[in-house]
Amino acid sequence: MKKAIFALLFSCGAIAAQADGLIKLSEMDLGKAYQQYGGLKTGTSVTGEAPSIGGVKQNNVIGVHSKSLIKIDLKGDATDFSTGIGVADSHMDCQAANIMTIPLADGKRVFYSITDQKKNFVGVEGDLNKVSMGSVTFRILGDGKELLNQPMKAGEAMKNIHLKLNDIQILELVVEDGGDGPSGDFALWVDPTFTYFEIPPTTVEADYVGIPPQMDTLRWNFLKNKIARLPNITLPLKRVDFDWLITPNSHSATVYRTSDEKTIVLSNGLIARTFRITPNLATTDMINLMTGENMLRAVSSEGSLCLDGKSYSLGGLQGQPERGYIKPEWIEHMAPIPHSFLIEDFEITPLKESISWARSRWALNKAKPTGQTLTFTLRGQNALSKTVVKLHYDLYDAIPTLRKRMEVINESDIPFTIDSFKLELLAFAEPESPVGGDPQLFIKPNICIESNYAFGGFNDRESEQTEKWITDPEYTSQCNYAMQTPCILEVSPKIGPDVLVTKTEPFTSFDVYEMPYDSDDRERKGLFKRRMYSTVAPWITENPIFMHLTSIDPQVVKTAIDQCAEVGYEMLILSFGSGVNMESTNPEHLKAIKQLVDYANDKGIELGGYSLLSSRWISDEVDVINPKTGKRGGMIFGSSPCLCSEWGKNYFEQIKTFAQQTGFRVFEHDGSYPGNLCASTTHKYHNGLQDSQWKQWKKITDLYRWMCENGIYINVPDYYFLSGSTKTGIGYREVNWSLPRDRQLIHGRQVNYAGTFDRPASACWTFVPLVEYHGGGEAATLEPLSKHLDSYKLHMIQNYGAGIQACYRGPRLYDTDATKQTVKEVIDWYKKYRTILNSDLIHLRKADGRDWDGFMHVNPSGDEKGFALFFNPTDEEMKRTIHLPLYYTGLTDKAAISCEESKAKTYKLKRDYSVELPVTIPANGYVWYVIR
Repeated sequence: MKKAIFALLFSCGAIAAQADGLIKLSEMDLGKAYQQYGGLKTGTSVTGEAPSIGGVKQNNVIGVHSKSLIKIDLKGDATDFSTGIGVADSHMDCQAANIMTIPLADGKRVFYSITDQKKNFVGVEGDLNKVSMGSVTFRILGDGKELLNQPMKAGEAMKNIHLKLNDIQILELVVEDGGDGPSGDFALWVDPTFTYFEIPPTTVEADYVGIPPQMDTLRWNFLKNKIARLPNITLPLKRVDFDWLITPNSHSATVYRTSDEKTIVLSNGLIARTFRITPNLATTDMINLMTGENMLRAVSSEGSLCLDGKSYSLGGLQGQPERGYIKPEWIEHMAPIPHSFLIEDFEITPLKESISWARSRWALNKAKPTGQTLTFTLRGQNALSKTVVKLHYDLYDAIPTLRKRMEVINESDIPFTIDSFKLELLAFAEPESPVGGDPQLFIKPNICIESNYAFGGFNDRESEQTEKWITDPEYTSQCNYAMQTPCILEVSPKIGPDVLVTKTEPFTSFDVYEMPYDSDDRERKGLFKRRMYSTVAPWITENPIFMHLTSIDPQVVKTAIDQCAEVGYEMLILSFGSGVNMESTNPEHLKAIKQLVDYANDKGIELGGYSLLSSRWISDEVDVINPKTGKRGGMIFGSSPCLCSEWGKNYFEQIKTFAQQTGFRVFEHDGSYPGNLCASTTHKYHNGLQDSQWKQWKKITDLYRWMCENGIYINVPDYYFLSGSTKTGIGYREVNWSLPRDRQLIHGRQVNYAGTFDRPASACWTFVPLVEYHGGGEAATLEPLSKHLDSYKLHMIQNYGAGIQACYRGPRLYDTDATKQTVKEVIDWYKKYRTILNSDLIHLRKADGRDWDGFMHVNPSGDEKGFALFFNPTDEEMKRTIHLPLYYTGLTDKAAISCEESKAKTYKLKRDYSVELPVTIPANGYVWYVIR
């Protein structure tokens, strides 16, 4: 009947059928498997060794140890299952010096190898105080009926298995002891693959789930007494009656309780998150108070940890009868998840800024973010009773943003490895669940998810590594026939971290930021994101006025410093091609740079320089190793040094030392860490592939945090804002600077327009080469500046007017008194209106070369409520009446608008908070207006 319905839908054009789909077991969530000893491994044997059976190398394996069970829900839709099976070869030495043993109840021991960075399962003790040659029985059951029973011993050749699965609902892959005890029972499922018709198989929890953790009466009374002291709040919460973008600082974050004293509510009036405390911690809702929307449809856990190969839920409740929506009364009957960490305490503290930013120069926002931090402490059960997890939920005042992070603390003397973790698992109500179609095209919930675990791109979409929208196989009432609606938010790294946690070295995750939107409007969503970044990472609002110099000749540098001081510039960057070497430890080079820094400081100018990190080849021993080839090359930028090599350690030390000894105040870091994996097992500061990305990210972000805390401005062509960087490239095409000057100007305004929706303008740089760049000859070049003063000035006006700093790259800022006067006039103009020119940008019309283009800054809290700038790309004067939307200025009745410095004229706002503004724009020129 099911396939008949599907055929009917297909004939109607509703669904494109994909008969005989393939999915490998390694693509499924194997954290739901059960294993008695060690942890299940993907790609290696259970001991972490390269997989082989009977001396023959194998690929795409699942390494397990008896007794193990992997349970798969086929939904009656799978047709075939194929796999190889065998006992893995092992050459582990359980007598090695780095072996740790843990005794078992039967007198035997479990062996682990321990290094500074890794804990690895070696095996279970057999005869003669070592690991025996294993024997196992592979069993496959379909709906309880045995389909395979195959004994195998170590050294035997792999066997290939192929089974027909027609109409089977549940398939169980079992590995049992072969009758001689568990020692050496290292089993491999080799390339296990399912063929299915339409609905892909998914793993489900194994039968060996044990007894769920129980909160004892003493613990509950302790928590209940703390909850009772919180202020009471009544659900449902009231919808907000103001626009936070116009009326900031109207609500503060507060922690409340509900009247039943079983639920805690964290709310700032814009958003709220509700937590059930008994019988275990679980988020029961995320509420968008700007729209009145309850955003979650089901209760799940607060995330998960995979420790030494075994997965554990962080809190969480199960037993919801329907996952399409939540009824409050259902929560009363829900139970803790087996093997989950259990809540034992919570505390409330003032929110702390993520980085102790130095605040050493002008910035639009120097305020520390404020709010409340709600921290839950959870503890593992039984063997994990000395493992503690702290979940921190930081709710900011005045913005609809919550930050979450995790700490893992080991109170025992036995280390463990965090193989992987999920910082967030939230079952969102889906905006749509089409019957068929490509799930990747389904509309996702209207929420912004950002994390500081980001790299490899100029914008957040390219850089984001942790946001995953996954399916919910338990949501069986969804409309999508294949149950592939992406409706669970999972926040996790794509690989690793694979880090060791000891009694003296706890683990801290990255931070995730969650911000619901109240609209699908691109400008409004952009305003949400820009305001969020300006609040949680206020260092990006500094925006100093800088020049790029391509020489370290002392006289050239001093002349540039003098010119910067004369016209009001604030910073000089010794750019690529200048000859500065921040990796140098040469005392003469350091001394020469220090003299230039001192000279600049005397003139009130900050001096800094450029360093290239990635996109360079160092050596076979240093560069990242491609996991596909086992050699360097073929990675992002072709090849890059591994930051966890000895070279990487030295590089970071040299950069810090250079900055400290010279007094450099600007760091331009080209080709920052782009996210390269590294399969090397010889680099000193990482173990292998699984921990390579995490540890390299830690290296680079530790440097940026240190610089931010020490007042060093950081230009990085990657999205490291939440880790301390201050500016990234807006996204221009460098060869376009070889085009004629008039075309450069229009392209520049197009880039400025498109690149400032999701990022504050202060967080972007653009480019203006003063000398020839990528060719183009005289027609493309601004030098001599006095000869092309109109183009030079227009470049400055359209960039400074947008609040965007450009890299003015060349040997000088001016060549004549007239040029000097022009530059000074523009800088004086920019500084006079600096606050409004760095405020939020409203996009009015993109440059197209045919009609006017322009934008408007808005600041409802400022003296100037708005600043509009219009351009005319044509050869004739242009008269237009422009519809000017003033809603985000905060004005509601009248606006006083002045054309440049002329007397203001009063305009009555229309019903939509707009005015019709008559303007005259000079040919190939511009005009600006101030709104008060």
